Amino acid sequence: MEEGRKTRARWITVAAAFLAFMGIGIVDPILPVIAESIGATHWQVEMLFTAYILTMAVMMIPVGLVVSRIGDKQMMVIGLGLVTIFSLLCGFASTIPQLSLFRAGWGLGNATFFATAMTLLIALTPQASTAVGLYEAAIGLGMAGGPLVGGLLGQHSWRYPFLGTSVLIFIAFLLVTFFVYDPNKGKPKKAVGLQEMRRLLSFPPFLKGAVGGMLYYYGFFVVLAYSPLIIGLSAIQIGLVFFGWGLCLAYGSAVLAHQLEKQYEPRGILPYGLLMFAALLLLLVVAKPTWLMVTLIILSGLVSGLNNALFTSYVMETSPYERGVTSGTYNFVRWLGAAVAPVLSGIIGHTISSKAPFMVAMALALIAFLFLSWRKRKTSAPKTA
Repeated sequence: MEEGRKTRARWITVAAAFLAFMGIGIVDPILPVIAESIGATHWQVEMLFTAYILTMAVMMIPVGLVVSRIGDKQMMVIGLGLVTIFSLLCGFASTIPQLSLFRAGWGLGNATFFATAMTLLIALTPQASTAVGLYEAAIGLGMAGGPLVGGLLGQHSWRYPFLGTSVLIFIAFLLVTFFVYDPNKGKPKKAVGLQEMRRLLSFPPFLKGAVGGMLYYYGFFVVLAYSPLIIGLSAIQIGLVFFGWGLCLAYGSAVLAHQLEKQYEPRGILPYGLLMFAALLLLLVVAKPTWLMVTLIILSGLVSGLNNALFTSYVMETSPYERGVTSGTYNFVRWLGAAVAPVLSGIIGHTISSKAPFMVAMALALIAFLFLSWRKRKTSAPKTA
């Protein structure tokens, strides 16, 4: 009976994560439509990504501090409720500032969800590696489904994807509220403070993975958030491209990474994944035919899925602190890189050249490769008492 409850709660949590991650990519295919309808420049519409991700990154810290007092499930429910409200408001916005403000509120909701979903999923799953695989698969499928839904609904109106997301997230809100339970509820849980996070950020093995993830995620969001503006496709076509990209992302994180981790340690594979990602970014710089750019974007999803899962496994394994602290701190650092990528790419692409953002992303991926490849004598874990 207990195992059955856990299984049901596990799959509902995965489904909720899938729907939550749809919100990241749902604006992808409608960015050109929004720019044309509202009369905004590339960097202005990219603010829809930056406002969302920056708020999510910054709020990871306070959420991480209070989750031990409120509980994982309660934080998830609060997050899904906020996303329901702000995605609905996005559907009724009429200007870029309004959209950016409501997307920031959406990011606040997702911060409370993302900081707790993986730790709850790990508690509901027999093996932590299986939980990470399910979580990363939900990310990939959500990012695949988001652009597809955005493209299908966005061809009628750019408002429909936001309204549709609100309905789906509300369904997830109800499912989590009534059918998910927290196995750790009632168990004593050490309250987390800023001191623990500072110590974690001063622990070199974790810091290496977190900073490497931040540099890599810059490039990840250049592909996801900037490339739709320059490939010259319709909303539904962009949706289909990133649907394929997301399927590759899911396979890379849930299947390929899992298979490789059976034979190798994440820290041993990550440098090669970063090199492959940098190579694909270089090819995007020189590629001219639309079909070639589309092919490279879709293939980048496979490498990105692998890297996403490997980075998560790496930081979770190296951290000496509980998973809630590790997850919140890592998400804060990596999403900072993701937050600046969209708007900065829009500015660079406008002032230098349309392909220059890929060059910047490639350079940062190579720096991450050097950072992860650097070996130093073994470092002892910081004292937790």
